Amino acid sequence: MNLLDAVRSNIEQEFSWWQRDARSVFGSNTQLPLSGTIDVDVAIVGGGFTGLWTALVLKERQPQMRIAILDAYRCGDGASSRNGGNVHGYWGALPTLLPIFGTDKSIDAARLGTLAQIRLREFATAPGRDVWWVEEGYLRVATSPAQVQKIQEFIRIARDLGVDSTLTRLPQTELRNLCNSPRFLEGLLFSEGATVHPARLAYALRQAALDAGVQIFENSPVKHVRKGSPNKVETAHGAITARDVVLATYTGTMGLGPVARTTTLFSSFPVMSEADPEYLEKINYSVARGLADLRMFTHYFRRTKDGRILMGSGSGPLELGSAHNSEKLRRDPASAQRAATGLQRFFPGMRGGVVASWGYPIEVTSDRLPYFGTLADARIHYGSGYSGHGVNATVIAGECISSLILNQKDQWTTSAFCARTRMTFPIEPFRFVGGTMVRDAIVRCEDAEDAGRRQPLIAQAISNLPRVMGMRVGTR
Repeated sequence: MNLLDAVRSNIEQEFSWWQRDARSVFGSNTQLPLSGTIDVDVAIVGGGFTGLWTALVLKERQPQMRIAILDAYRCGDGASSRNGGNVHGYWGALPTLLPIFGTDKSIDAARLGTLAQIRLREFATAPGRDVWWVEEGYLRVATSPAQVQKIQEFIRIARDLGVDSTLTRLPQTELRNLCNSPRFLEGLLFSEGATVHPARLAYALRQAALDAGVQIFENSPVKHVRKGSPNKVETAHGAITARDVVLATYTGTMGLGPVARTTTLFSSFPVMSEADPEYLEKINYSVARGLADLRMFTHYFRRTKDGRILMGSGSGPLELGSAHNSEKLRRDPASAQRAATGLQRFFPGMRGGVVASWGYPIEVTSDRLPYFGTLADARIHYGSGYSGHGVNATVIAGECISSLILNQKDQWTTSAFCARTRMTFPIEPFRFVGGTMVRDAIVRCEDAEDAGRRQPLIAQAISNLPRVMGMRVGTR
């Protein structure tokens, strides 16, 4: 069996600001590439957050288990070191989850996210680790009257479910004490939320895996994964035989049929500002709390330890089928400019400009929840669909995939993260063409709302098509 499409990765060599900063502190030494043939219990393809957490969880549950990680470059150099570093679970996703999963499964998913948050905190705050962990909640802000209505809906749902202790509504006067941007009208503070330096976290996880006895082979791109008993993972200069294989390749799993049918490719583009801690103190943005507005294609942002602002736009281009190596998912001037415009709009007093920008593809499942599974005819496991919020979700991945490998029926494998029926997307090219039309229409409508203008009628009609068609994703 050749699963080349599911494991091939083409990481651009333009590093994120996070990666450059981490390299300046820790260096860029790599583990030796795979050479020759070895036999292990579990071979993990991909050394990002998913692969590293899975290895660590397996080692905790079965310390004698033989585990090897293969990475095409250096562990963590893919999506893991290119995200915004906002860390939060699924309490804020309840309005999206409830119509799909119902009350019990939705709250269960949120509670598992809380367990993941606890594990992240314990790891990040252990002695000797400096990953810029700051846990001050997660703030959603309304920047238009339409977004204020969304806050009201959040509050109503939380009260109806009896989970309103997870959030606090902040009128503008109180919001100004946390971040006094002239664009913020109202806020919703979720008690569960943190920020982290994602590249430093990747370095720490990598070191922890090495310390636990996990074999790591870097600069070892996988050429083939051959199904069998055992499975065989091949690189240019070696091979690994393993009872279980984990495909922890993020968007690379779009090459798998079960993933491709229920997942689509988007992209996200952040920019990083010059440091201006004096201005941030002046507007009361004194702690590195993560924020996002309430657009569907959000602006997500946070300050850094040294007084910068990362501003990201989740409205990048889509791509056809499983083409996760597409250049436009990594370089799109319009998306980068949208993030830079958001930075200027929300923080007009920041001195200096943008010092770095980058982009990367993200997977979005048809119901917006990650999924972890096993191929029907093989002991080959995978994780997919993080929707750009993978710091917390990859901890869940480690627990879920480990339980699948160990054939354990527990709170992880019986949850919606592993046990659910997912709606399939239309076949290509209808998925790409329709998705692009709806994405562009929603961006135009939300831009109009932010500017206080009427939404264009044609764009409004197109943006409502997913809801009219009964779809669960792409609806406002």
